[in-house]
Amino acid sequence: MPHPAKTNFLLDARREIREHGVMVDPFLATDPDGPVFGFNLACAWPFPAPAAGFYSPIAERLAALDSAVYVYPEWETHVTILTFVNFGLHKRPEPERLAQLQSLLNPVRALIRPLLERPAFELVLEPPVLTRKAAILPITDATGAIAHIRHSIGAAVAADKGLHAELVRGGLNVPGIIHSTIMRFKREPNDLPKLLADFDQVAATTEPFPLAIDELLLTTETKPYMRAGDIVDRFPLAPAGGES
Repeated sequence: MPHPAKTNFLLDARREIREHGVMVDPFLATDPDGPVFGFNLACAWPFPAPAAGFYSPIAERLAALDSAVYVYPEWETHVTILTFVNFGLHKRPEPERLAQLQSLLNPVRALIRPLLERPAFELVLEPPVLTRKAAILPITDATGAIAHIRHSIGAAVAADKGLHAELVRGGLNVPGIIHSTIMRFKREPNDLPKLLADFDQVAATTEPFPLAIDELLLTTETKPYMRAGDIVDRFPLAPAGGES
């Protein structure tokens, strides 16, 4: 049976949609390819081949829901562990501000590198869930690896007062859940009740799928939602069961 907290989340999400509708994404609606700048600690960008095979038929079914939806192509799939600089706060940044934000990459890289010397781990992609803003794949992390990484980096950043202040100004954020966003709304759906019913069919016929994580990535984001960006650094993880 579903965990009570998950059941409550699903019920709350659906009630909000029924009462208030969905939220049209301002970037996808008006300027999906406009330049932005952010950077994140992420993994599975994009999903590795086995997970991409799991995701592909889900994406096809979601894309058929309504012309109002934007479904992430496979190359855009990812899991954000921690956002250091939030792209949403830096749309078409001026050159001076862009340079300031980019200058934070090296101190962050140096700070997090020793904290990421750890074993590989496995996540589990769960069936999709729809919220007002997006459809997500909730992720189960039985080993607690993501929580540990978030806690250790958060504490290290907080201890560096100067860097912490600059990152807070840039939009530092630790997500409250582990998930992968896979769909957003470009405009209001044509038939919301039908979309909800059809989405529920997709979710009901999706089984959990394992996602092996053997490296973490420091990534820039230069178009919204990782539509463009670069891998600034890779942090390979030790084979599971090996030395941490």
